[in-house]
Amino acid sequence: MSQIPCPRCGEMIDSQAVKCPYCRSFIRNNNANFNQYGGGSGYSGGSPFEMNELFADSPEGISRGLAALFAFLFGTFGAQYFYMGKTTAGLICLLITVCTCGSIPSILGVIQAIIMLTMTNEAWRQRYCLTSSVFPF
Repeated sequence: MSQIPCPRCGEMIDSQAVKCPYCRSFIRNNNANFNQYGGGSGYSGGSPFEMNELFADSPEGISRGLAALFAFLFGTFGAQYFYMGKTTAGLICLLITVCTCGSIPSILGVIQAIIMLTMTNEAWRQRYCLTSSVFPF
């Protein structure tokens, strides 16, 4: 069997592979139509993240749906920032929570969850994952 490099991570994989075993991204295959469940013709390639699925992992391994859920449930404590690897922003949320008894961060967490739920995966990735901002909002 021949091998090709994964378009996402560059690891050598089987040319007939549907999903990369290293980075778990779906491989576009021009010779066949398939879906994420292993068959069918309603899906012609691309990853669930590219198809804007809410709980699909980004290339960084972070899910927009989980981040929004953390923001909605535990936004007061900055859980969404800790989940996304923005520990400074999470610590700022914790400090504001302690100083204001949680009123302001809880409102901001709900607003941020709604914003995350209404944006596309790629826009969310640009705004929250790829930014160098300490406190993305």
